[in-house]
Amino acid sequence: MSDQGALSDGRENDFGLIETLLWTRDEGFRLLPEHLARLAASSAALGFAHDEARVRNALNAAVVGASSGRLRVRLVLAREGTIETSVTPIEPIPPDAVWRVAVAKRRFSSADPLLRHKTTRRALYEDALTDAAQRCGADEVLFQNERDELCEAARCNLFASQGEILLTPPLSSGLLPGTLRAALIAQGRARESILRLEDISGSEFFLGNSVRGLVRARLIE
Repeated sequence: MSDQGALSDGRENDFGLIETLLWTRDEGFRLLPEHLARLAASSAALGFAHDEARVRNALNAAVVGASSGRLRVRLVLAREGTIETSVTPIEPIPPDAVWRVAVAKRRFSSADPLLRHKTTRRALYEDALTDAAQRCGADEVLFQNERDELCEAARCNLFASQGEILLTPPLSSGLLPGTLRAALIAQGRARESILRLEDISGSEFFLGNSVRGLVRARLIE
């Protein structure tokens, strides 16, 4: 059953904008230009006060004196422009990992504009992931929209191989414009294409974000 408008009902000004970045001591922040561009675009679209210099300063301050050489850095921008950051040490995904992926019971509405912005209103994503983990031991969960098009996973964008190119759902399906997704499209390594379950059933595909990179995955139900 479709849960159209699941992210849009009761949409008061009670959320912040999130950017989650990978920082390493050797390379700094991965895909920083893409993260800064997305935050600026979301701020403009949703009426958030935004100052890129303050964002950069907050990110740099978060990793000063880091005891780990590899960190997940989470930045939350409030509507009035205040910024909070948190850092967590994170290990890389083993190169031979294959994530087990279930299909979410709830669906996205492709008409919901908030799907294109990463906000603190994450309950729909996290509840579906928790349900799938408990139901069948899934590592991730894929969402469909009201037209049976695949959208994204709870924490990653979707990529399906077609020869040398990766196919990834278009924003019109209803999904977040991920920073890794943006970089791969800009590099010519990925292009947008409507995807459905039959396009990935029985074969490996990829899930990815800027923190985890591309991870091999397979449907388990």
